[in-house]
Amino acid sequence: MFYSLWQASNVLWTLHSRAHLTSNDITESRFFCSYPIAVNDKEVMVDQYEPIEPYAGTLVVIHGMSPKGKQDPRVMLLCYALRRVGYRVIAPDIESIKNLMICSSQVGDIASTLSAIVKNKTLTPRGTIGLMAPSFSGGMCLAVASLPELKNHVTAVCAIGAFTEVNSVMNYLLNDDTADLYGRFIVLKKIVPLVCDDYALFEEALDAAIKDNLNEVNFDEFTNAYNCYLSSLTEQDRQKIRRLFHDVAYREQLFNSSKRYLSDELKGLDIISRIKDLSANVLLLHGNNDNVIPHHQSERLFHKLKDLKKKTELVVTPFISHGDTQFKLSQLTDIMKLIKGFSRYFRNVSRLNT
Repeated sequence: MFYSLWQASNVLWTLHSRAHLTSNDITESRFFCSYPIAVNDKEVMVDQYEPIEPYAGTLVVIHGMSPKGKQDPRVMLLCYALRRVGYRVIAPDIESIKNLMICSSQVGDIASTLSAIVKNKTLTPRGTIGLMAPSFSGGMCLAVASLPELKNHVTAVCAIGAFTEVNSVMNYLLNDDTADLYGRFIVLKKIVPLVCDDYALFEEALDAAIKDNLNEVNFDEFTNAYNCYLSSLTEQDRQKIRRLFHDVAYREQLFNSSKRYLSDELKGLDIISRIKDLSANVLLLHGNNDNVIPHHQSERLFHKLKDLKKKTELVVTPFISHGDTQFKLSQLTDIMKLIKGFSRYFRNVSRLNT
């Protein structure tokens, strides 16, 4: 128990104290190696971080919806922190998630990759792993860990800022003024091709806005990629795009029109319907100010897991928003909750590996 408390404290301190590290810093320091693994006759690139403490188990970290994939600085920092406390960390690229797609087939994409990893006795000596994933990927990993071919191989899942069912999350991102713009752009990329004749026009605008967001360029910045794209269009086309970006009623209309095309996808992404066979221990971690996926999604999932008699813990905290890891001393009580949650998670990962 004391060792897992040390692990949890060390990871949180690393995430806080090394938050300034960039992906280039971690790459240049050679903390990991990259190579392809065979997954269903295809190659999937993975990054492997070797532990600097005695081996405590293998963790697989699935990235969130970012074109940077496993090279997202937040993912790399997390993997770096985990290797410092004894874990071999495998971070694969999931192409469909990397391409900002929202689709139920991603459960199968993740499952195929995990199956290849757990069969590799060098990576997983006992054939068991712990899973960690943020946001949309977190919910999908719970579904993956419930599959017959994997449920005996996944001992613990840490889902950070996860969704329960995607319909209400998409509705929130499209219609709530406080919702995260990046999340809104991703949802629009999903529904625009389904219901808009001018989808090519809209997609270029959305791609430009996503690029600005990833580069931390303000949406209102006059010279950003989005506004440069608008300046190349006719006034009529500019008005169409502004309506998409600024008219809540219009976005709601588009979403409602898209539901008949999305019905199977929305059902496939209802995580509650896919976790009945889950045997892994679950840590649900959610920031109470998360404006991508509201924390009530994890709260609902927690209560459902409890109803199903699953082993689960929920930590809702101001410490972690959607990928943020900075904290203040005034948040000491919340930090202790995080340490306790991570400590139990690490014990569940390590119990069959040590």
